[in-house]
Amino acid sequence: MKHRCRSIVVAAAVLLATACTADDVTTPDGSTPPSSAAPVAPPTLSDAFVTVRDVLDGRTVLLSDGAQVRVEGLAAPEECWAGAATTFAKKFLQDKAVRIDPVDRVVADASALRLKDGTDYAVMAVRQGIMRTDSPDDRALIDAEAEAAKSELGLWGAPCRGQAKDSPHGCDIRYRLTHQTANGFRAEVTISNTGLSPITAWTLRWTFADGQVVAEARNAVVSQSGSRVSATNVPESATIPVGRSQLVVVTGMQLSDNPAPRSFTLNDQPCTVR
Repeated sequence: MKHRCRSIVVAAAVLLATACTADDVTTPDGSTPPSSAAPVAPPTLSDAFVTVRDVLDGRTVLLSDGAQVRVEGLAAPEECWAGAATTFAKKFLQDKAVRIDPVDRVVADASALRLKDGTDYAVMAVRQGIMRTDSPDDRALIDAEAEAAKSELGLWGAPCRGQAKDSPHGCDIRYRLTHQTANGFRAEVTISNTGLSPITAWTLRWTFADGQVVAEARNAVVSQSGSRVSATNVPESATIPVGRSQLVVVTGMQLSDNPAPRSFTLNDQPCTVR
């Protein structure tokens, strides 16, 4: 008899368990609990448009999500045509919806940029003589530049004639360790504008020689790929007037020795190291 009762109890429990599916379960206040289905991931930048909030120069924009992006394939604006390049970029990009390629901010700060109708901004700017390309292996950009030069459009016509005006070296860098422990350090990087025009929308690049890794920075957004480091201005530090300096403070870690970097470039142009 005891065995039979135990069998009945077990069977009843099984029936009760199978009857109480997820659709029938309620919380103590009588509401239905949230679904356990996996959430849908938000679209990536390659799946959606983002608005250009500001144009910093002919190849650098600030997006509505706060990201600063340098348009891939375009050389740094030349002094002779920099103002016209910025005006052109503002006309076609300011407050406009654009699509950019997905960018891993840890290893890159540049991306292709396309207008809402699919136009590649870099190709358009180069074809109209607004910018030069820095991508010798990109056939579309090389062909666009050749077409603009042949027709003497933009910077290829008077007065620039395809060349920037001669100017003294535009930047000096001072790298100084201010604190160091057995495995950590803090350094001040001072960027001085020694050129003839303000520096805007800058990216400073250098290479560490002995495995140093940057953990954080002040006055710049830093990314690192292997030993190569890129420090890009934040909005508050975007402009360095002629004769003035901008301080960037970095903290990081090192494995053993901590030698200072030997060379720096600012917007892909070499700087004097003091």
